[in-house]
Amino acid sequence: MSSIHNDDPNPNQEPTHEADVPPDPIFVIHRAAMREMDEPRDGAEPTPVSYILLCFAALMWGGWYIGTYAGTWSADGLAERATAGAAITAPAQNPMELGKEVFGVCVQCHQENGRGVPENYPPLAGSEYVLGDKRKLAALVLRGLGGDVTVAGKHFNSQMPAWDNRDDEEIAAVLTYIRNSWGNKADPLSKEFVAAVRKETEGKGEWRPASLDAFAATPPPAAPVAAPPTAATPQAQTK
Repeated sequence: MSSIHNDDPNPNQEPTHEADVPPDPIFVIHRAAMREMDEPRDGAEPTPVSYILLCFAALMWGGWYIGTYAGTWSADGLAERATAGAAITAPAQNPMELGKEVFGVCVQCHQENGRGVPENYPPLAGSEYVLGDKRKLAALVLRGLGGDVTVAGKHFNSQMPAWDNRDDEEIAAVLTYIRNSWGNKADPLSKEFVAAVRKETEGKGEWRPASLDAFAATPPPAAPVAAPPTAATPQAQTK
């Protein structure tokens, strides 16, 4: 039994023409599948000139927009230009609030109540270093202190690290805070005062109690006196 049939009515007759050649049975079976596998072909039409011009116009507009509104091309400047206006000045921070924030790094040694750690770290409450000469106190904090010290009648041998990496405002604030906390009452310190002591102690190493006392006994350098204004020199008369 065969499932392949030949449609030629006279299979014994020898074909005389190419058109009379019977189709290949394999081709006949797969003809439908081969027809479905044909892929469509798109026509090769040129891109419209109007589309090219539109793309070019969009590119030009994008370049103009970035160049006009790109700010300074810095990390925070890639935004549209801000409108002109008065500069915004941040309100001055309360030195007691700032000082309390900075004092957070001192809590481990001097404790939150300012009483320190017995036999290890001296107290700040009622301390003669805190309530005494403020120039001496600023110099101590800026350059650090080591060796045997006596605070409130008790001896301590610990080290106070230098705070010269802090800015003048932070040091002035924390000194103002410790001079007016835990029952302490003393006048505040300004950042200008701290800046002057910083300049005065520049290049000095860590203090010892004797060297710090010697520094405090030395009067600070006098502020330079501004020269009186001189009269304007009259202009030479033209001949």
